This record gives sequence, structure tokens and C-alpha cells, in this order.
Amino acid sequence: MLRRSQISITESNSGKLATLDGIFLESKRVVNLYIDLIWTAKDFSSKFITFKVDTWLSARLQQCLGKQALEIVKSQRKKKIKHKPVFKKDVINLDARFVDVQYDKNSFDIWFRIGSIGNKIFLNLPGKKHSHFHKYDLWATKKSYRLRRIGAKYFIDMVFEKDAPELKLTGESIGIDQGFKKLIATSNSQKFDTGLEQAYLKIVSKKQGSKAFKRALAERDNKIGESINLIPFNEIKSIAVEGLKNIKHKSKFSKKFNNKLQRWSYPKVLDKLSLRCEELGILFKKVNPAFTSQKCCSCGFTHKSNRLGENFLCVKCGFVFDADFNAAKNILVLGSL
Repeated sequence: MLRRSQISITESNSGKLATLDGIFLESKRVVNLYIDLIWTAKDFSSKFITFKVDTWLSARLQQCLGKQALEIVKSQRKKKIKHKPVFKKDVINLDARFVDVQYDKNSFDIWFRIGSIGNKIFLNLPGKKHSHFHKYDLWATKKSYRLRRIGAKYFIDMVFEKDAPELKLTGESIGIDQGFKKLIATSNSQKFDTGLEQAYLKIVSKKQGSKAFKRALAERDNKIGESINLIPFNEIKSIAVEGLKNIKHKSKFSKKFNNKLQRWSYPKVLDKLSLRCEELGILFKKVNPAFTSQKCCSCGFTHKSNRLGENFLCVKCGFVFDADFNAAKNILVLGSL
């Protein structure tokens, strides 16, 4: 298992941050130069970059940036996007050749010494551990780092590794239906939602890109985590979910509802569930979502008229149930096949 935790280095002095800005600017330029060369050569099968570009960055860092460019191009082609990608983020992937981590007992209890960048640059960047970082105190630290800038904030991501536990043999198997109004509805008729719909409405009411908008997004993400934390994982041995894809693009609802739906982050929910299950030894299985909301979990009859909003009424056998709980039961059956 691999997990990532970010440490803020924004409290570094202005001189160090200015140096980081210069490194980000030149690294982004170099990555795009490599992308141009890879795209022109049409060599998409290589694992390493052998050529260099004109830059003051070290040969060692050029090697890392070339690999980063290759990964970007391969990802673009995997998505079957035909135009050449452009790298716009301030992100640099580094390894132990560039980063030395030191721990202290002062107000800054973690320090990152960055070197081998080029132009004889050496930076000693301060950070502070936090609760998420301490979750991995007993995990092994990987020699892999990611240097990032988001707006006026600077971070270093650290990667931790641990063997996955064996799968649990005891406990309940459940199906989960993920929805907009009920974030998580289970096959045993439980609901786990700490007010996500209100969080979506708050996001929609804010100007996109504003500080209030970003705070609303963070609130949504926190509520997703809070909702998942309510699930009694200690009682569960397997979870089946729908393998949802492109829900937002396929929806045929009103423009007003679609605007709210754009803030429903179902991939984030699935990712968090998957990671939690991996850590706890719970089997996590994705199933085909087709017709799970239209099929009667009592008699098996499938028809689009069975679902009436949040209610389920089978037009064949007359079975009445909550629509989300009905779908969760169907998902559980598919997960056991």
C-alpha cells in the first residue's frame, strides 16, 4: 500500500520561496520542451529520456523532468486525446538524490534539504508535521517526493509504504449505492451522509475560483470524509459499489440540477472507500451499474417506471422500498457473483 501526505513549506523565508519560483518556472519550461521533442519523434514506447535540452538545471534533474514529460505524453495517448499536451502545473517529481529529510523538536519539526538542482542551489525548507502525517508513523518512508506550488502556497509530498493486510474472513458483506441526496446508502438500509447536498448548494452559490468557492469545496471534501468515517468497517468483510463513470456528462436533468450535479464528487468517494478498505483488509469490488436503480430487489423485474424519484415501486409485484436501498441490494447481489 502506498499513501501520500503533504507538508506545507510556505513558511520558508521570501528568498527561499523566490528561488523555488525560479525552479518551478524553469522546470515547467523544460518539461514542455521534452514534450515537444517526444511528440515530434513519436517515440511513445521509451521508458527513459536520453536527450538533453538547453537549461541551467542539472543533468540529474533534467532526467527526472524528462521522465515526467514522458508520463504526461503516455497519459494523453492512453486517454486517446490526439493533440499534444501542455504542462501547466507547478509540480516536480524528485527522489532521494535531491531531498534529504531531517527531523527536529523545535517549532519546525521537519526540514527538507533540497540540492542537486543546478546553479549550486541548496535550500533548507522548514515544515510542520500534522495529524494526517502521524497516521503513517509506523509506515516505511519511500524515497519519493513531490514538490508543488498552488497559488501562493508551497508543499512537499512524502510517500509512505506498508504491506496490505490479509482480507477479512468474518463480517458482513454490503452493497453501497452512492447518490447525490444520500451520499452512501447500504444494502442493510443504512444511510451515511453528513449534509453533502447542502455543501453542494453552497458551492453553486459561490463565484468559481473565489476564496469562498475554494472553502466550500474543502467543506465538501471534509463532509465526504466524515460520512465515510461513520461506516462501521469493523463489522464488514466486503463492500460492493457501482463502477460509475461519466455520470455528469450523461445526465439528462435540468440545467439547474446539472449545475449542482457538477459538484458531486463521486470518484473522490470511491477512492476514499477503496483506500480505507485496502488498509482494513476489506474486499472492495466494483460492479456494472446498469439497471441497478430500475431492478426490483424483491422479484427481479426491471423497468424504468419502477423508480419514482427517491421511491421505488415495482410495477409488477408492487414491492415498495426506498430507491437507494433497493439499488444497494442489487449491487450487493452483483458483488457476490
